[in-house]
Amino acid sequence: MKIEHKQMAVALLVRVKIEKWRRIPVIYGRTGRVIPGRVIWLGKELNFENVSYEIRYYKNGRACYVPAGKSASDAEEKRRTLQAQLSAKAIAAAAGVAVTEMAGRKTLKTWAAEYDDKKSVLIGDAQIRKERYARARFFDVVGKTYIDELTEIDTLAFLRHLYSYPVYWIARKFPSKRVQAGQNRRRLPTQHRCLSKRTVFQYFMIVRAWLLEGGADRKIFPPPPKFEEKEVTIYTPEEIETFFSLATGNLRMAVSLMLKCGMRRQEAAHACFKDIDYVQKTILIREKPEYGFQTKTRKQRRVPVPDDLIADLRHWEKNHPGQMLIIQTPKGKPDRRMIRELKRFVYLHGLRCGLCGHCQLGNPNCEEWEFHKYRRTYITAICRHVDLRTAQEYAGHARITSTERYLKAASAIEGQKRVSAIDWAKSFYEPPATK
Repeated sequence: MKIEHKQMAVALLVRVKIEKWRRIPVIYGRTGRVIPGRVIWLGKELNFENVSYEIRYYKNGRACYVPAGKSASDAEEKRRTLQAQLSAKAIAAAAGVAVTEMAGRKTLKTWAAEYDDKKSVLIGDAQIRKERYARARFFDVVGKTYIDELTEIDTLAFLRHLYSYPVYWIARKFPSKRVQAGQNRRRLPTQHRCLSKRTVFQYFMIVRAWLLEGGADRKIFPPPPKFEEKEVTIYTPEEIETFFSLATGNLRMAVSLMLKCGMRRQEAAHACFKDIDYVQKTILIREKPEYGFQTKTRKQRRVPVPDDLIADLRHWEKNHPGQMLIIQTPKGKPDRRMIRELKRFVYLHGLRCGLCGHCQLGNPNCEEWEFHKYRRTYITAICRHVDLRTAQEYAGHARITSTERYLKAASAIEGQKRVSAIDWAKSFYEPPATK
């Protein structure tokens, strides 16, 4: 019976910082107990306080590390237990006996499937796809099988992988010179940049929440990465006026609903005529189970509709008799590809910014033109005319802090004239006049 010695070798290491973080074997005393905090480095004995211990073992020839806490005696007990388990498995495997894993020990793959089943009834399909993509990037670099095998080294490697993960765009082989040559030219993937710091933060928090709920040790996670909060961007009055002077049909109506009612793209695509109250001049934004649509916050909200949009909706409904959805395809389904129509419209009418990455590569998908920017314009304008709580209700935000971002942007724009009116050569404080 042949058993690989390396497969059974289990060592207790102490993790200390000597110029950099290192794993060093512990020192045992005459009684066989671990001497806490003492290591030998370059022939010298060094003592450390508040150290942490890790257990190293080998699986398929690869070193695996398991956190063992900060108590030397408890760490040694865990090492002996793990060594006994691995020895028993190796002997059983050599004898041809099947070994059943300890009940309750979760594998990463199994827990990922269970987590998806659990979350599928709580969040939408788009968020599920986003979480699956984040976990796929985690599996790219972490080769562990069980959740309790994960260490801080694994989470740090995942973070490094996210920071260097490339983002590809489908660009043209050569920039087009014709107005309507967008669909017939050869295209190729071109790396534009790596994941943004905000996306890295989101993916890290998704994986962190998934592992913590699965029973992972909280100590293996470093502090969340930081990112710069960008300023809220909105359309200028000139851009809005130019767009509405050229747009027609479904695209014009979709943009009107987003700009003047603050709808999200999917909310506008699933809005129905029966949701409109022409007397009160409001529209109800709600879920549509027949189309598989749910609102982002799982909450209905009623939004006021401006007079000019009410008149446009009356005229639109009169010209589309028997139509359920305000915006729909010729087959009567929600138009979920409106973003392509917007990008093509901007490209054909020469409205591209010419500065973003897509424009530099000759790609018609200009970054500065997007549907959500119309919604941001709406919320910024609403925050100037109503109180913050009302603006949150109209925008459909679950947290009021999400609405505060738009209030700050509006205050900065309005405050520019007041700042310009300051006479910087005079004293900023005038003492009260004495009687």
